[in-house]
Amino acid sequence: MSEPIKPNSKKTILLTGPTDNMGREALRQLCAQKDKYDLVLFALPTPKDKKILSAYANRPGIRIIWGDLTRYEDVQKTVEGVDIILHLGALVSPAADAHPQLAWDINYGGTKNLVDAVLSGGGGENVQFVYIGTVAETGNRTPPVHWGRIGDPLVPAVYDYYALSKIAAERYVIESGLKHWVSLRQTGMLHDDIFLTHNGIGFHQPLNNHLEWVSAYDTGRLLANICSKATPTAFWNNVYNIGGGESCRLTALQFLEKLFRLIGADIRQIYEPNMFALRNFHGQFYLDSDLLNDLIPFRSQSVDDTLVSMKKHLPGHIKLLKYLPKTFVKYYLRRESERNVITPLCWIKNNDEDKIRAFFGSGEIWQKIGGWDTFEHIIDPPHIVLNHGYNETKPTEEWCLDDMQQAAAYRGGKCLSEKMTTGALFTKLNWQCAEGHTFQASPSLVLKAGHWCDKCLEAPWNFDAQAKKNPFMAQVWHQDHDISENNIYE
Repeated sequence: MSEPIKPNSKKTILLTGPTDNMGREALRQLCAQKDKYDLVLFALPTPKDKKILSAYANRPGIRIIWGDLTRYEDVQKTVEGVDIILHLGALVSPAADAHPQLAWDINYGGTKNLVDAVLSGGGGENVQFVYIGTVAETGNRTPPVHWGRIGDPLVPAVYDYYALSKIAAERYVIESGLKHWVSLRQTGMLHDDIFLTHNGIGFHQPLNNHLEWVSAYDTGRLLANICSKATPTAFWNNVYNIGGGESCRLTALQFLEKLFRLIGADIRQIYEPNMFALRNFHGQFYLDSDLLNDLIPFRSQSVDDTLVSMKKHLPGHIKLLKYLPKTFVKYYLRRESERNVITPLCWIKNNDEDKIRAFFGSGEIWQKIGGWDTFEHIIDPPHIVLNHGYNETKPTEEWCLDDMQQAAAYRGGKCLSEKMTTGALFTKLNWQCAEGHTFQASPSLVLKAGHWCDKCLEAPWNFDAQAKKNPFMAQVWHQDHDISENNIYE
């Protein structure tokens, strides 16, 4: 395992997931500073990944290791001698939701393998571990709770197996005992290939969903800048929201309007409001995304900036849409949506009651969705800052057992520990949730990162029952779930 970094020495950086959009951008920007780093790229030996990484195969200072995150023996050999781990590798939705066990094995199991390999090799003191989380961890944020921050409750969308696996992985990193770790919850990411990733999941997003985007370029800048020797000590051992700031905050409808203008189309000519879910997705504007940018400056692009780049990279078949009759395009896309098993129109057509219930409330509610003439566009209305259930003005180094008990009570549970060393943020305490589950967790995990009982996140998702006992969670859940609903999703 790596020795402490010596002055003027080159760092060795391990990058997992180097072939997806975020990974490719991080790789490009790290290569632009190749005199500072040696790179280890860890990827699956698929034809696609081999083709992407072929351009880096013979470059000095770059080593490619082919392997599988779910195989500990593969992971173990990648961490030898590394100073920084940028862990981007993951199985994302919709593939993660279609293959929940595989998502768990890759996203949680792969992260656990990396952490365990570092610790078993003696690198827990020196290796810097950068974990990429997701905005999906906090689930749907209907106005007036559409502004969020780290420490808000983790209430992932029902059926979002990706979010569940990422929450568990983040929990493992925070509680691992690594001396230098950070979790960065990535928001919606803009990239030039966005038109090529139309897989139906976009219809899960309510048109009034509020989301603070960030460009792939700026995320790459962030990751490259973290590897700088100038990274402040205060950055480590925290969780942050990655967001592009004010110029990247849009409703889903505002974003789609801008996106379709690139091809000379009006979204209202192509889609209808009832093609989109009413709830059960994820997204928010951030109250605290400036904190990360202040520590590690990375923002350089607005949504409009990225759209300029996207327009230059539009695929040929997408450009043709501008010249096709919009009635034909609308008919074709609606028909394709009805055939796509992950889209709301398909659930409606096949009367998938569980999915309809989760994303709309009921079939009757879906039937009442009108057209564009009656659609109410909600653009950043007044918002509520969520209560975290303890005195947030109190310095963390003064946190004591009373603070833990107060926070636990607001979550409908108890802090079972009878003593706590003041300011011991990473020492695990004993807790009990309102459902009677007991678990161990550090004050940092519960109060700072918003985690609570891991058992309560498992299927069959009795979030409605939990919210009746857990005021912390109810702040989010009851914004779009009536308190009388019996939302037990099988």
